[in-house]
Amino acid sequence: MGNILSSHSPSPLSDANPSFHYLVPHTAYKVFINHRGKDTKQSLVSSVYHNLDNRGVKVFLDKMCLRPGQYIPQALICAIRSASVHVVILSPNYAESEWCLDELLLICRTGAPIVPVFWEIRPSDVRMENKNGVYAKAFRKHNKVGKFDSRTLEKWKEALRWVSLLQGFISEGEQGEMVEKITACVARYNEMASRQTI
Repeated sequence: MGNILSSHSPSPLSDANPSFHYLVPHTAYKVFINHRGKDTKQSLVSSVYHNLDNRGVKVFLDKMCLRPGQYIPQALICAIRSASVHVVILSPNYAESEWCLDELLLICRTGAPIVPVFWEIRPSDVRMENKNGVYAKAFRKHNKVGKFDSRTLEKWKEALRWVSLLQGFISEGEQGEMVEKITACVARYNEMASRQTI
């Protein structure tokens, strides 16, 4: 992705202070699920998490894995960096969240495999080809609010474009079938990573 993802960005996870002494040690995870909670946590995300957990795959999901005393930004950074595969669930309200977008930047920097899931949205919407689409509107709102500089916004856009061009899963038909396909794909990546570390 070039240098666009290598610079500092004034966004949530970039402010994590490594000099803190954390009360709770961090755990290494095999899979990190990047998602917009209000869109997918109670449906798709929960199902994928439990399916992988039942297979013995250690998955990071904030509501299941964060513990009292953990500094949230640093816990997220550690989970992202330790994961051997990342699931990025792109949903209608995803681009509104600075946390989702910042996590995505870190995910892209790791070089680990990314499994994109387009949930009730198309890859072209993520690339913002439709100027009236929900992602384009979300970025116009970010720009209008003025909380983030133009460089940060461009890096977020580039990360979204990159992920939108990866082969992934598009929500069509029955959710249970889709969950099984996502789980099988992620489990294969996890097995490959495990063999490489032996």
